[in-house]
Amino acid sequence: MVDLLSNIAFAGFLLITGGAALSLQAGCNSKLAKQGGRTFAPVWSFASGLVICLIFFGIDTGALGTPLPDATVLHAPGYVWIGGIMGAYYIFANLIAIPKLGAATSLSIFVCSQVIMACIIDHGGLLGVEQRDYSTWRILASFGLVFCVFVISRY
Repeated sequence: MVDLLSNIAFAGFLLITGGAALSLQAGCNSKLAKQGGRTFAPVWSFASGLVICLIFFGIDTGALGTPLPDATVLHAPGYVWIGGIMGAYYIFANLIAIPKLGAATSLSIFVCSQVIMACIIDHGGLLGVEQRDYSTWRILASFGLVFCVFVISRY
């Protein structure tokens, strides 16, 4: 199992299915917000997600032998603790945007902004990632993404 987790092709598969899952999540949360209220949907999303994360954590630390965090986690940079807040913001933004813009437009804007922000993070070597230039090709690709958002939202 550990060899599978180190496999680049498997990582690619996880990213593709994860991206598809985000699209499904956005639609599910939007519908749940209509049925149960816009604050119920994110509570359910995070509560059910927490259960799955706890199961994975148990498998990872138990069956796969990944060590439990130790006191060094207390010395992590402050920004590492805001991931859940960013996830909640993502869900709230979806709940507001999808009914007005549709799933394709909303998610294309998210993907475009994610890729451009990722290029900025790479370029600055921010958040502990290896520095990679925001090269001319990356800039052109970013413009291409913006054009794709325009086409998706227009047609």
